[in-house]
Formats: sequence, structure tokens, C-alpha cells
Amino acid sequence: MQFTTAKLFAPTLLFVEDDRSTRDLISLVIDARFPGIKLITAANGANGLELYKKHRPEIVLTDMKMPVMDGITMAKEIKQLSREAKIIILSGQTDARLLLEAIDIGISHYVLKPINQEKLQAVIKECLECSRLEQQLREQEVFIRRLSRAVEQSPVSIMITDTSGNIEYVNPRFTKLTGYSLQEAAGNKPSMLKSGQSPDDDYRRLWEIISSGGEWWGEFHNRKKDGTYYWVLTSISPIIDGDNHITHFIAFQEDITERKQAEDTIKQMAYYDALTGLPNRQLFNELMHLALAQAQRHGRLLAILFLDLDRFKVINDTLGHGVGDELLKAAALRLRECCRRDIDTVARRGGDEFIILLPDLDSVQEAVRVAQKIIVSFNRLFTLPDIELFVSTCIGISIYPDDGKDAETLIKNADMAMYRAKEQGRNRYHLYTSSMDEQALQRLTMENDLRRALQNGEFLLYYQPKINITSGRIVCFEALVRWQHPEIGLVSPNQFIPLAEDIGLIVPLGQWVLRAACRQNKSWQEMNYPPMRVAVNFSPKQFLQPMMVNMVEQVLAEEDMDPRWLEMEVTENVMLQNVDKTIDTLNRLNNLGIHISIDDFGTGYSSLSYIKKLPIQTLKIDQSFVSDIDTNKDDAAIATAVINMARSLRLNVIAEGVETVEQLKMLSDLDCQEMQGYLFSKPVSAEEVTHLLKSTEWPYLAMGHLHST
Repeated sequence: MQFTTAKLFAPTLLFVEDDRSTRDLISLVIDARFPGIKLITAANGANGLELYKKHRPEIVLTDMKMPVMDGITMAKEIKQLSREAKIIILSGQTDARLLLEAIDIGISHYVLKPINQEKLQAVIKECLECSRLEQQLREQEVFIRRLSRAVEQSPVSIMITDTSGNIEYVNPRFTKLTGYSLQEAAGNKPSMLKSGQSPDDDYRRLWEIISSGGEWWGEFHNRKKDGTYYWVLTSISPIIDGDNHITHFIAFQEDITERKQAEDTIKQMAYYDALTGLPNRQLFNELMHLALAQAQRHGRLLAILFLDLDRFKVINDTLGHGVGDELLKAAALRLRECCRRDIDTVARRGGDEFIILLPDLDSVQEAVRVAQKIIVSFNRLFTLPDIELFVSTCIGISIYPDDGKDAETLIKNADMAMYRAKEQGRNRYHLYTSSMDEQALQRLTMENDLRRALQNGEFLLYYQPKINITSGRIVCFEALVRWQHPEIGLVSPNQFIPLAEDIGLIVPLGQWVLRAACRQNKSWQEMNYPPMRVAVNFSPKQFLQPMMVNMVEQVLAEEDMDPRWLEMEVTENVMLQNVDKTIDTLNRLNNLGIHISIDDFGTGYSSLSYIKKLPIQTLKIDQSFVSDIDTNKDDAAIATAVINMARSLRLNVIAEGVETVEQLKMLSDLDCQEMQGYLFSKPVSAEEVTHLLKSTEWPYLAMGHLHST
């Protein structure tokens, strides 16, 4: 082991001499012979002592007889300050008593006058070497103590063995990691930690590397004293002496158990469904690509079965997500039981959709038999905690290579075949045929159902509150239409609103929404709840209808509702389609006393000069800018600009889609006074609205919370 000093050896010499000429002459000699020495001088012992205290020189060269304080007295004082001080006495006397006194206080160098320069140089050189060695020794001792502490306090496990592999030393971290103390480990071999999960060839390869002077890096799966297992990242190196011989081996080990567990968890999350334990979409796709390659190489058939659970959404919505989750787990188990172990792959695509890969088939009939087996299995009662259910399934089947030669096509066609099975009735399978057109089929089915929905009263309204965060009051409820399909359950507006617009149903549907919202608001007022607005969204086709204003006025009159309690939300882009008509329509609505809001503001291209012409009261910041407002500088800048513009135009501003406390706080700091989003409430039924109206406090709105979160 090599040691390096923390600093270069730069000695200082204090020369004390009362005779000026002698002092100058000797100083010249020292400067000439020892250019690396820093030389300081003094004229008497008292002055020399003060300089010693200040500079702490390694060597003191002093005359014996001097005024104020002689050299012996000064030397005594210096030795009390530092026993290591090297003091050289210069004297023209040979008094034995003085010589003995000098020796007694620790002065071992005595140069007589007249001074022999070679003798003086030799003595100074000896003192310098002695001081250098002492400094090096001190630094080595400090280094060794520091190294010892580092080893003892190291956050990694350290183990030292002899060349036969017998343990000689382990540090406290090793003991904490393995449970073995130094006394227990000493004399044993590291193999006492083996878990048996690593091949013996790995250990033999390790030994070959380190025995030849190399360094080995790798991971070990070990076993602790208490029998539990752990992972370590290990580095093993030889310790080589001055003759280039290996004397020991040293191993550094870092506990990586948590990292390995996290990697396993991440792998499980990345490739397996958390609820059912089945392979997820990503793993299924990878396995399918491999199966396709093998099918192509060996000329075999491959089948994809795509299925979901009939009326699952109704079950999930009516009985709760807990029951739905238990049903999915039970369904996954039955699907596995119907397939070949270690050959077929059953995966969960998401929701209640499952997909099955059947590789290495001889005929289509093998896939059909599996589908039939699944249907029979699902005919049995599902016994879940606290409930028993009958649940059927529809299965679509596609076959490689006839129905597609790549994964995407085969999955798409199997999905299409499943919907054909649903169209023909529940609890059946269907093979894909090239005549199918999934999109046309879905659209036709949805169109027919949508036309019947308005007649059959399948639409209902949910309400989401708008909150004034200063007062904590609900200032408005936005009416949001939902379709309660009799078979598939609640249908998202994103699915049926565009279709309603395309087939001309949006106008009568919008009129129904307006009437139902006004009727409900009037009902709340009659129940003596504080009056507030109800907001209704108007689509472009609704807004541009010639008799739209007359229709609104008629509904308000028939429902006996004051227009000031109605808010109309119109998107920014709607108002740009026909500027003159837009301004005229908005003026007529405004004259009725209706509150007008621009919805999704910031997503269109309206200008400030255009906005200020409109008779509007509120700008609504689109949720696309709110969702990342606390992390995206551009979104924050847009929100700030909208709020500042609204303030300059004396308009109200509301932020939609507020879901986190961070968004709430940032919008509050921007002086946005009204907000809407899941942080306050999701859209709720009319019955649930009464509970909100009775609430006097809203979470997160205490000002202290806003400023401390």
C-alpha cells in the first residue's frame, strides 16, 4: 500500500543571533545551501520565542549567549511548546555545565564557534531529514486511522480472505448484512453464504479470474445467517505485495436486494396485468410475434380468440367495481383452465377484454373446440364473495395465415368477429370472414340504438358544480348528458355526441337537455335551495339553428324559469364559423338575461378585438391547459394570459378540469376565482346534487391550506 502526503514538505528555520554580522553571514550560507527552506531571523531569545509561536518552524538555530533572553532559556520555552522542535545551539564556549543543560532539555545538536560551515550544513540537513520523516510518519498514521474508520464505517460490506479463501476480516456492514460476526466468519470460506441458486461454473470462473490477478464483478444471490435470501453486487480483487505476489483477496459487496425486487416488480407491472396476473397487452404482443415467426417457419396454423364478458359494464356499475374485479379474476382462471398449459397464452387486453393465442394448430377446428369449451365453462355459475352470477361471453376467432399474416391484422379481425357474434346474440363464437366491416357494423348498430334512445327516455343528466374558491359557494351546475344504454350500460358522450351530430339528432337531443336542465333547476329552487345557474352546452349545429333563440325562450317560459339562472356554454371555434350571426344570436340571448360563457377557451383562434365585441360574461380555460399547468411552462403562460385578458375585459374566468391541489393553488395564485373539476366533485346525478347543496365546506379551500400545500 502506498501513502501520499497531503502537502509538500516545506520546512521553516528560525535563526536567532544577536551579532548582526554573524546573523547575516550564516543567513547567506543557509539561503545558498538550502534554497527550499523558509528562513526567519531574530536578534535575541525573547524575539525568537515570539517568532516561534507565530511560525512554528521545524528547526531552530540559536546562539547561546544573547541579551534579553539567552538561547538556553528560549530553548526550554520552545521545548515546552513542542517536544518535536529541532534546536541547534551555536556557542563559542565549551562549558560542560551548559552543554549538559542543553542535552537535558532535549537539544542534541551543538555547533561551536567559529562555525564550520560543512558541520553546520550537515547538522541542518540531518534535522531536515528527521523533520521530514516525522511529518511523513504523522501523515501515514492519520491516513491509516482514516482508512481504518472508512473500512469500519463503510456503507458496503467488506471481506478479506487469504489466498486459500479463508476469511480473515469482515467489517461491521458485513455483519449487519449477513448476520455473521467477525468471530463467526473468521476461518470460514465465503461459500457459507451460498444460496445454491448460482451455478458452480460461475464460482469456478470467478476463482480463475482473481487467482490470475484479475478483478471480478458480478451479482450474487446469497443466504443470510437467519436463512433469508438477498442479492449483492460484488467486486473481488487480489491484494498484491511489493514482490508482486498475491497475499489476500478483498471483496466489496453492496446490498441490491431492494433494487432486484423493484426490477422484478417493474417487470411484473410491465408485462402482467395487476388484477388477474395474466400477461398484459405488451407481453402478449411479444409472444405473438414469436409465435407468428414459428408458424411461418414450420407452416403451422395459429389462432387468435378475442372475447369480452356480456353486460360487464352493467354489473360493474350496479354491483360495484369490487364485484367487477372479482368477476374478472374468476373469468381469467376459467380461461386458463380451457387452454393448454405452457403452450397457449391467455392475456387481458384491458377492461373486460381478453385475448388468447393458440399456436401450433393442425386445423381450424382445434380453435373452435377451445371457443366451445370456454362458452360451456362460462355457462357455469360464477360464485364470488357475497354474490353469485351467470355471465356469458362472445368470442371472435381469426386464423393465421388466412385471416391475416401480422399480429395487428389478426387481432383486429378477431375483434371484428367478436362483435359479429354479439350482433347475432350472446354466448356464442364467430369465425372471422373477409366480408365483415367492423366500423360500419358498429356505426349502424349505434345509429339504430341512438334513434331509439331519445324515444325510450334512455338519456339522463349528470351535474358538475362550479365553485367560487373564495366564498366556497357553488355558483353553477354544468348539465352533462349521459346515455344509459339498456344493454351495454352508460355510454360516454364522446361515443354518441359526434354520431348524433352526423345523423341530425343533436338538435332534438340538445332541446331535451335544455328542458331537463331548466326543469331540474326550477325543482331545486322550489325546494328552497339558494338559486344558482345551470349551464348547458350548445353544439355548433344547435347554435346555428335559425330558430334556436326562439326555442330557448319557449323552453324557459314553459318551465317557468328565470333566464338569469341559465348559462349557455358555446365553444370558441363555434363563434368563428359565422361571425355576424354569432354576434346577433349572442346579443338576443344576452337580452333575455342568459349568462353566456365561451367554453374551451384558448383552443381556438379568436382575437382580443373579436372577443371584446361579444356580449359574454365568462371565459372558460380549457382543461388541456389546466392538466399540466404546474409542470408545463407553456400551459401556465396560456392560463395566465387568459386570466389577465379576462380581467382587462372585466370578464369572469373559470378553469375546468382541476384535479390536483397543485393546480388549485397555482390557479388561485393567478387570481382565478372559479374552478370546476374532479378535485371538487365528479359529475353526479340530480339526487346527489342535493347532498352537495347541503355541504357548507369544500376540501382544499381553506386559505391556510392553499398557501401551505
